Amino acid sequence: MLPIVEAMQLLAAADYQPLGPLVDQREFPLLVKKERVVYVAKLAQLAELPVLEKLLVNPVVRMPRLRAILPGQVCAVSVETLINGQTLAAYLHANGPLPARQVTQLATELLATLQALAQLGIVHRDVKLSNIMLSGGHAYLIDVNAARFYQKQATTDTRLLGTSGFAAPENYGFAQTDQRSDLYALGIVLNCLLTGAPPGPGPTRVTALRPWNAILKKATALDPAHRYQTATEMLASLPVNRPQRLRLFTAQRYWPSWLQVRRGLGRTYGLFWLLIILVGFEQRGLARQLDFYWGSFVLIGLPVVATSCNRLLRRRWSLQQWQRRRGWLRALETLVILFLLARI
Repeated sequence: MLPIVEAMQLLAAADYQPLGPLVDQREFPLLVKKERVVYVAKLAQLAELPVLEKLLVNPVVRMPRLRAILPGQVCAVSVETLINGQTLAAYLHANGPLPARQVTQLATELLATLQALAQLGIVHRDVKLSNIMLSGGHAYLIDVNAARFYQKQATTDTRLLGTSGFAAPENYGFAQTDQRSDLYALGIVLNCLLTGAPPGPGPTRVTALRPWNAILKKATALDPAHRYQTATEMLASLPVNRPQRLRLFTAQRYWPSWLQVRRGLGRTYGLFWLLIILVGFEQRGLARQLDFYWGSFVLIGLPVVATSCNRLLRRRWSLQQWQRRRGWLRALETLVILFLLARI
């Protein structure tokens, strides 16, 4: 049986509804839907199952979360969360080089992901621009089809995988790949982001920006012994790491947290209503008091009630239902408030 045919049978048996390919002119990865939630289904070899099963039980930060693994006779299918965004390759092509501050943020997040993979004993082996997604201002490492477990007793990898221009020399059989191989590839990626130039057939042009030039030269050294030995070590060498922590400490010291601000606003709102109640007592006659309280509620209380109702509906409805109906809810809310104000 062909792997694609078996993969479609496995998805159908697990009640996943195919929606269409994620990439044009390729059957997989495939967008699928189950219980009104859209996922990404990927074709995997049976040899990849141990790594996939490890990631299923141990989700890694800034990576798609595996939801199911469907093993078959000749292949397997992994189902993971969909990350809507743009690859670094597409972003670099459209916008050119990134500011150093943004590169530092992306490097920090990607190194945290590589730290988590190393703790599981997993080497990604295919860190590259097209395997990193930008979504919501954060970087996500995707595609673990080339990943493997690090084996201390092995001298080389069983399967030689990687992408030309990003893969370390050991990816081609010179030695066994390990965490330092992923750091090499990440160094190439960061250099591309700083220079705006993806790897080409000629020698790689390393950025002259300090201290990035020294960091990237060490990360991409040909000899693994001369590179950063762990993601933690490379993370500690990134620029503005310490100044960022100092600024965060200063902000926490002199500025209130969002929770404190919300509590303060809530207390102020309660005191404001207490003042309104006291002022209402000064009105002569019950009818004038009721009119005063009703007008105050329309102006001050009704928008808060409407916002609370919107939050309740947002939790009860699916994302598609909320996006389809929220415009009508806002319009209805505005019309009701204007009508009541006109009556007053």
